[in-house]
Amino acid sequence: MHSAVDLIGDGIENPWNAKALIDAAHMFGSSCLFRDRKGLAQSLREIEIESPEFITCDDVAKRYSPILALENLGEADDVYGFQKPLGSRSVLITGNEKFGIAQDLRRIANNVVRIPMPGVSLNTLNVAAAAGVALYYLSTGAGGKLQVRSKPHIRRPEVLLMGAGDHVELGSAIRSAGAFGWNRLFIEDREQMWFGCDRVKRSEGRGAARRGRNSIRLVPVQMSSRFVFREVLIVSSKQGIPLDKANLASGPRQVLVIPDESHIDLSNEPWERLGANVQFAQIKVPSSQYAYRYRLFASIALAEAARQIGQRPVKPGAKVIRQGLVYDSSLAVLLNEIGEEVLLEDLQIY
Repeated sequence: MHSAVDLIGDGIENPWNAKALIDAAHMFGSSCLFRDRKGLAQSLREIEIESPEFITCDDVAKRYSPILALENLGEADDVYGFQKPLGSRSVLITGNEKFGIAQDLRRIANNVVRIPMPGVSLNTLNVAAAAGVALYYLSTGAGGKLQVRSKPHIRRPEVLLMGAGDHVELGSAIRSAGAFGWNRLFIEDREQMWFGCDRVKRSEGRGAARRGRNSIRLVPVQMSSRFVFREVLIVSSKQGIPLDKANLASGPRQVLVIPDESHIDLSNEPWERLGANVQFAQIKVPSSQYAYRYRLFASIALAEAARQIGQRPVKPGAKVIRQGLVYDSSLAVLLNEIGEEVLLEDLQIY
């Protein structure tokens, strides 16, 4: 059942992130507003993006109930399986790309929700990707609680990111994969958004800091490549069984394919080149009028796969350390003869 949840960006600095947040809200039939603490209105005017509605903390308190904050601090509730409190109008607040939600808005929040990550040192979702994932679970009620398993690593499938048409959207999807625990991805880079791209795209796509501790290897594959995966699960916005009803955690003999549907016609692809058993899973969103964003659909698919893969049980008495939500920690890249090793830290563009 669809239950609209509006979105508020607090202190967002990057106007392109603001535009992506608006697109995320529109996917779920919601409105996106901003509290401008960092000159966002001026930045939007400079790049000729239509100014959205701005709101104050007092207005948030008067207009919305319940108020949910997306943070990883304190005793936050997992967004997986979260049941919203009753109220007249729900809202989700996301924070500044580096510093999160301001204290005054955090104080008026009825609940704090978090997107679970496999580790304690890696928490690098793009702010719009994080909002898209949270809205998917809060608005649709899809899925259930995070699975608890003794050996979650044996259930992790391979992932193929296919045909991305924008280097920033692809970079954000790669970062989401790293945040959800993947250390290797296959990239079918038909549009040369990552491998062999021009200098400008390369500079924007890498922003190399080269000092992260959590790496992810990107393996290029060709359109002519053939595989023998036992299961091929293709994520789509248009067809297939509901995403949360599909099995996204069958282990390394399964490949989760996430095509960029703004550049790929799913009906004309020879999917049998990946494996004999092909299935489609659909990310159903309430709205039919929205701007397709690869990072949003990829991040939702990866989040649901991570939910099904699960995490190890927390030992009784163990201290759980949760870092603050830092959306725009970045990716640094080391080139290798076979693929690339991407270090997940300090790449602001994504």
